[in-house]
Amino acid sequence: MFLVEVRGERGETVIGKLLGNRYELLEQVGGGGMALVYRAKDVYLNRIVAIKILREQFTSDEEFVTRFRREAQAVASLSHHNIVSIYDVGQDGGTYYLVMEMVEGRDLKALIKEKSPFSTRETVELATQICDALAHAHEHQIIHRDIKPHNIIITSEGKAKVTDFGLARAVSMATVTHTGNIMGSVHYFSPEQARGEIADEKSDIYSLGVVLYEMVTGKLPFEGESPISIALSKIQNDPVVPSEINPQIGEALEKVILRAMAKDPRKRYASISELRRNLLSAGLYNRVENDGSIKAMEDTIVLPRLRKEEQGKTEKSNLAAPLKLWTWVMVALLIVGFLLGMYLSATVLAKGEVAVPDLANKTMEEAGRELEQYGLILVSGQTIHHPTLAEGLIISQTPKAEEIVKKNGKIEVTISKGPLMVEVPPVLDISLAAAEIALSNQGLLSDPAHVYHNQIAVGHVVHQDPEAGQTVAQGTTVKLIISKGPQPVWIKMPQLTGYSLTEAKSILESNSLDLGVVQPETSYRYPKEIVLRQDPGAESEILQGMIVNLVVSAGPGPEW
Repeated sequence: MFLVEVRGERGETVIGKLLGNRYELLEQVGGGGMALVYRAKDVYLNRIVAIKILREQFTSDEEFVTRFRREAQAVASLSHHNIVSIYDVGQDGGTYYLVMEMVEGRDLKALIKEKSPFSTRETVELATQICDALAHAHEHQIIHRDIKPHNIIITSEGKAKVTDFGLARAVSMATVTHTGNIMGSVHYFSPEQARGEIADEKSDIYSLGVVLYEMVTGKLPFEGESPISIALSKIQNDPVVPSEINPQIGEALEKVILRAMAKDPRKRYASISELRRNLLSAGLYNRVENDGSIKAMEDTIVLPRLRKEEQGKTEKSNLAAPLKLWTWVMVALLIVGFLLGMYLSATVLAKGEVAVPDLANKTMEEAGRELEQYGLILVSGQTIHHPTLAEGLIISQTPKAEEIVKKNGKIEVTISKGPLMVEVPPVLDISLAAAEIALSNQGLLSDPAHVYHNQIAVGHVVHQDPEAGQTVAQGTTVKLIISKGPQPVWIKMPQLTGYSLTEAKSILESNSLDLGVVQPETSYRYPKEIVLRQDPGAESEILQGMIVNLVVSAGPGPEW
């Protein structure tokens, strides 16, 4: 692997640095518009992890950092073998980072460039794994928003791992000026995302449809010279059907891809699970569920033809009647058997099955009485803390509500131990980022608001509610009041022309003004570094904290 020495904001070497006194950076393995990715060692747990370090242009935006941290904490709750796990979110000085599972493999974009078009079998095998990952996230109300081959890693064993879950929402507002990043994603955005509307589960379905299109054709459905032209194309036009590019693609798989990419979200699959079922059907049987244009093959009973060499008219006439009778008897028995089976499945057997009732938020006694009415047995499972449910109430159940099970089946429930109580840490007069880390370590959320303050530094906590030392339930939101510094006041711009640059800097500092651009200009009248002009001009009304630009003499100055 080709390595370069990477240096941080102040010039220190990043390779070998110990982030958070825990993660040792070993080598850079990738990077994108949002972050650089490093292989690192967790010295506490002695394991290799991946560290994603936010680029500098994002870390200076406190609102973005807050969104990024909240999204990462939400995604950290996901646990699925097709999702890259998030282990930790942290900050080391001005460096913000994400600790993830280290996955050895290649991203799907590289594989598409190398071996597309994929066969139907390969496409369905990888796509169903991606569907499993998205289904798990959607069940937890997390939308990916940036499904593309770059965010899907394929291991050497052929397992698909989806990464960057939920982070697209945090980065969406902060990356609008990074053309390269937008160009990489706009090909896969849904039409509603291109119009600036809110993304939902069906937006992920559309993006996955584009990935499937690219896998089976080796091409993107919409091209253009700019993100805007690509977005307009997918809003206004339909893609070229995949079979025109790759005639080997099956008719059913093509229908699945085009339905997933429907411009109208209402015409797409209702859920990622429905898309998965149709992918499997297309791959195994070359047919699509609930599609009237494709007729399923019906099972046919083939009866053997009875042939007999001609031995004379008398023998033939003697055998014809018995054979004809036997054939009709067989057909009659098959019809009776089929009708009897249908009757039994609809009556006798169906009576032994019931739909599982919903037990969430009920006590064990209430659940037991309800299950008894259905002929089901209640089984107590694990007991865990829950941020909102009181002790003794049911959190979840297996099998889930509405599933069909046999009577006398066991329903296992998870029971709440009530909220886990934690102590609110002290966060006064520390930075917002440090305060959020301290609260997050206790399982608490934060809700910052900003006010002017004359004593507390900009970006530091002025007040917290609840106060430090109070005991609250884990998951409680702590309100933070953050200082915006002293409230700016209107002043008259001081006179700077004629002063030396050093004197001008001192005057600006004493008036709480900031020095901006200093532009040198040749002058035969004034000595070097004497202020020639200023912007804003002297005596104009300005706010404290404004930037003042100067033009200073570059010499050679007057001749004496």
